Amino acid sequence: MYSSGVDPSDYPDALEAVYLSAVTLSTLGYGDMVATDLWVRTASPLQALTGFALLTAALTWFTQIYPPLSRRRALALELKGLADSDWAGSVDDADPAVLTRVLDTLAAEVVTVGIDFAQHTEGFYFQERDPDLALARQLPYALRLRDEALASSEAVVRRSGRQLALAIDQLSSELDDNFLLTGGDAKEVFVAYADDHHHEPRF
Repeated sequence: MYSSGVDPSDYPDALEAVYLSAVTLSTLGYGDMVATDLWVRTASPLQALTGFALLTAALTWFTQIYPPLSRRRALALELKGLADSDWAGSVDDADPAVLTRVLDTLAAEVVTVGIDFAQHTEGFYFQERDPDLALARQLPYALRLRDEALASSEAVVRRSGRQLALAIDQLSSELDDNFLLTGGDAKEVFVAYADDHHHEPRF
């Protein structure tokens, strides 16, 4: 059935079918065309529900992908700040309590980003143009922090260094197993990650 002013002879049957399907799927329901066949009337609500589900899934995906990207950028900025202030070069001179707090926080953030890569694999393919926000560029500096912490004369710093080392190994395994496939150690994986995202790794 057609509303007044619509002449069905002006449109090919195939085009009408596509139009009716698109209007139903998008749940617009203009009302200018209404199905009368029983099977089409039965299928229309199911198609409308499918369209609503697709829209909901798309919106949910967009709202879920941005928090992991924000956490990744935050970790990149934190590593950049540590590199700019040369934390790795001042491990022996820093207050052990402050240093362990920084290393433990960093390790927790590395673990979180590793989980993000595992749960939202599509996030790996989002590349940052800004090198300051690019984890692919900043991540290698965590290796230097790890090495300096493990070589510290303070036991508490070495413990935090081991914790950071475990977090780095977990993240590098996640990146290598699912995306990069280098089969190498953390340094090789992070270099491959930077190369894949077209950034120069910062150590």
